[in-house]
Amino acid sequence: MKFYIVDCFAENKYQGNELLVIIADRKISDEEQQQIAREINFSETAFILSGKQEDGGYNVRIWTPNVGEVPFAGHPTLGTSYIIHNEMEHGLSDNVKLNLKVGQIPVAVTEGGMTMSQNEPEFGEIIDKKEIAEIYGIHPDEIRDDYPVQWVSTGLEAVIIPLKERNTLSKLSVDQMKFNAYVKRHPKCYCNHLFFVDMGDCALAARCLMEDFVEDPATGSANGDLAGYLMKHNYFGNRDVTYTVYQGEDMGRPSVLHIHAALKDEEWTIEVGGNCFIVAEGEWK
Repeated sequence: MKFYIVDCFAENKYQGNELLVIIADRKISDEEQQQIAREINFSETAFILSGKQEDGGYNVRIWTPNVGEVPFAGHPTLGTSYIIHNEMEHGLSDNVKLNLKVGQIPVAVTEGGMTMSQNEPEFGEIIDKKEIAEIYGIHPDEIRDDYPVQWVSTGLEAVIIPLKERNTLSKLSVDQMKFNAYVKRHPKCYCNHLFFVDMGDCALAARCLMEDFVEDPATGSANGDLAGYLMKHNYFGNRDVTYTVYQGEDMGRPSVLHIHAALKDEEWTIEVGGNCFIVAEGEWK
């Protein structure tokens, strides 16, 4: 099977979030997909399981090394679409559609790389900031009071946490026992936790700590959740905004995500984009 390693939401090679994309030219079982994801041990591995279908989409499944299959994830959607566009459609298309467990996700080819549209957000539980602070080794006063700590999903859920200062991002450290106890109290919060801080000039800095205690250098799904959160709470004082998120800097994998979010007459637009780079390709035996 042909494979590619792609750096997603990157400005150069060896930045952003690594992704393994496999074009399956034979039947491949769930067990083998999980084994491959575990072998490469990236945060996600994507499998292209078909050519273009009657609905215009390609059947794709996404696996993590430890948690198993996920219905949607941002950087695998971006990177897989990049491979389909460049390697399967030879750069001739202006959009790619992925048929994922969460439904069909369209991805546009843009001057800035690839841009995916995410589902309308769902909003859930608001969490006491003291609980979050205890888990991640910070003081409750370092979390903002004017915006909530809240569960949000545009296909893959995340808990969004607004911080006051950039230096708080750098010192986050999860206590696994406290996290597990917290999840027992809030079962739906077994998910990504995205911390963000406002850097001014429509730029945010963020860190995403995943449910398996691994940090993600660029998280398209959670940043889609963040975009819905910012719109719901009218964060920018504008219902149609474009902004940039810088993620991965604290783990040596700088990543840049370009976001467009809008809410008009209860119609949502959430678009997350960035650049991709192929760093390796070959044959998976």
